[in-house]
Amino acid sequence: MKTSAHFHLPNPALSLMAFCIALNVSMGQVTSLLKIPLYLDMVGTILCAVLAGPAPAAITAVTSNILAAPLGSPAMIFFIPVGIVVALVTSAWARVGAFRRWWTAIASGVVQGVITATVSAPIAAFVFGGVTFAGTDLLVVLFRGAGFSLLQSVWLQGITSDTIDKALSYILVSSMIAGLPSRLLFRFKKDERLIVPQENRT
Repeated sequence: MKTSAHFHLPNPALSLMAFCIALNVSMGQVTSLLKIPLYLDMVGTILCAVLAGPAPAAITAVTSNILAAPLGSPAMIFFIPVGIVVALVTSAWARVGAFRRWWTAIASGVVQGVITATVSAPIAAFVFGGVTFAGTDLLVVLFRGAGFSLLQSVWLQGITSDTIDKALSYILVSSMIAGLPSRLLFRFKKDERLIVPQENRT
């Protein structure tokens, strides 16, 4: 007797993933072209993690990084582990209600930023020498000029940029979720009490 296991994603999750991948890639391209010292390329991953959970969010992150590579951001391939970490941590935050209020979303985003900076610093330092051709490279140069080592400079740049970036990304996602109707949240089998304040439910 043959048995087989299938990883099944419901249609709402597939549609959400497609939207979130496009959101990641487009926002990442805009910040890269404008040399803004932020990323905003994981807003889609964060949204997917809150609504659909860690597995769809991780797939979203990986796919986004792969698609961003031929569009002018080849370094993104090497930062796939960072996207997976964001998906897992965000899902955990969502389960404890971090997205119910703007201040808890911001605080959670700051913690996420510290984690992200810590994971990404060795990749940026040892694979790219601290230069990823993003708007944040200037911060690395400034920290290097202040006498810090390459790894320290990249980590400090991450602490500076990633905490702001993830706090902003988290509050954006929190605002987006607050505007979603209850019937849509129900499609993702989410307990809206964990992600939407009472006064914002529709």
